Amino acid sequence: MRQLSIEPLGHAHAVSIAAMMEADGAEYRSGFHPFPPDSAEIAQILRDARQDRYWGMFIAGELAGFMMLRGWDEGYQRPSFGVYVAKPHGGRGLGRLALDWCLSFCRSNDIPAMMLKVYPSNTFAVALYESAGFDVIGTEEGSGQSIMEKRWKVSA
Repeated sequence: MRQLSIEPLGHAHAVSIAAMMEADGAEYRSGFHPFPPDSAEIAQILRDARQDRYWGMFIAGELAGFMMLRGWDEGYQRPSFGVYVAKPHGGRGLGRLALDWCLSFCRSNDIPAMMLKVYPSNTFAVALYESAGFDVIGTEEGSGQSIMEKRWKVSA
């Protein structure tokens, strides 16, 4: 049985992240826009992160995907969720794991909402987000991505 772990990502992981994304090809990652598969740019993003969070999902020590909660470093109160699952690891529940992990992180830190953007044509992801209680609250001009949000009560 292969070990699955979730670990914080740092700038030293940038080469692995870029290689994983590049190996998947441009068509596979076409819906993922937070950053390109450029190790120098990824390293800088991870190096500059203060409040934003990035975690890797590893299977048997191999990077299988990553997730993020971003926006705090830019002054937003509500983080933006993002996930990338490597093509060979798709369909194994890692997207759901990432979403649940980030929702739990927010709830345990009394963060009352999370948002994300997704292309409406990505029906698999839209169904995942809707099943987790996300609602469409708008459409991003230019990209046409749906802006989805989930809110909950925090402890007083």
